[in-house]
Amino acid sequence: MNSKLIRNSVVAVAILAVGIFVKGKLSAMATKEEIRDEKIKPRVKVIAVANDTVALPITVYGKLNAAERVDLLAEVSGTFMGGDAPFLEGVAFKKGQVLLQLDNAEATANVMSLKGNFINSVLAILPDVRADYPEAYQAWESYYDALSLSIPLPELPSVQSKLEKFLIARGIQSAFYQVKSAEERLEKYSIRAPFDGKVAQASVRKGNLVSPGRALGTFVGTGGYELKGAVTLAYADQLKLGQSIIFKSPDRKGSWKGKVDRISPVVDGASQSINLIATVKGNDLKEGMYLTGTIANVEVYDALRVPAYMVFDNEYVYTVESDSILAKTAIQVVEWFDENIVIKGLNNGQWLVDAPTLKAASGTLVEVVKN
Repeated sequence: MNSKLIRNSVVAVAILAVGIFVKGKLSAMATKEEIRDEKIKPRVKVIAVANDTVALPITVYGKLNAAERVDLLAEVSGTFMGGDAPFLEGVAFKKGQVLLQLDNAEATANVMSLKGNFINSVLAILPDVRADYPEAYQAWESYYDALSLSIPLPELPSVQSKLEKFLIARGIQSAFYQVKSAEERLEKYSIRAPFDGKVAQASVRKGNLVSPGRALGTFVGTGGYELKGAVTLAYADQLKLGQSIIFKSPDRKGSWKGKVDRISPVVDGASQSINLIATVKGNDLKEGMYLTGTIANVEVYDALRVPAYMVFDNEYVYTVESDSILAKTAIQVVEWFDENIVIKGLNNGQWLVDAPTLKAASGTLVEVVKN
């Protein structure tokens, strides 16, 4: 009896012990599961997006190029004789001054010969004009009196159809255009400055023989410059022709005034920017200088200023979707500053991750902590 009682007691204790052990195991498993749940649901701090109108200066950076530039090419053959000033890099010329004078003795002689023949031809027709076309005689007599070997040939007097046919038959028209063609060719021996400027490159020296098509140098204007710079697409609607720009140089003191002259209609696919071309003037400016220009504050709509650490690769931020899933969201960077960035592309009320954990990847279930 006692042994049976003892045996039953031992069995009961064993069952109790097993129960306690199993409960402990289950409790431990539950705790581990909770810990695992905590690990797969990292906490992230978020802020609610509240877009606004942000006033920002537009910055443009670029290199100066002369607004007026011409590459000088020879159109005729001849020896370079000089000009109104030495044709050397940096030498200034006024509009109309001779940059390069080629030896034109032969061309000049040809013009004189043709012009002399033409003057004699006009003299020869005067009696016939007086007899057959008396109403035109006075004009042609005055025209003859104005002719000279030392001045360019003046235009022919206006004529009626019958007189015109007479002049053609007598070779007047043909002789006239031969002289004009020779005079045009003679002008090509004198290459003149098309505007006030300086020699940027000189490729010939006095005494050099040049032939048609040879590059002689480059001449640039000093009256103004152009600067082409890229502006982010977010500013596209804010750019206006004629907008004032203040330019500064990192290497020189002072500032220069300019304005928006042209705006490109094409968007650069890689940078999502557009080019503007600005004009700027200044006596101390030189082609090739780099300048930074600032357009006064413009309003950027539906934009948000955020700390720089929130933006990754200048392309995306982290947001939390309605189902508590972490997501990469593409944005458009409007402007960069030292510690913050102005962006566009987010919706009002969207949860923007303020301090993303490195352990949380896109698609991760997270626990939201609102700031």
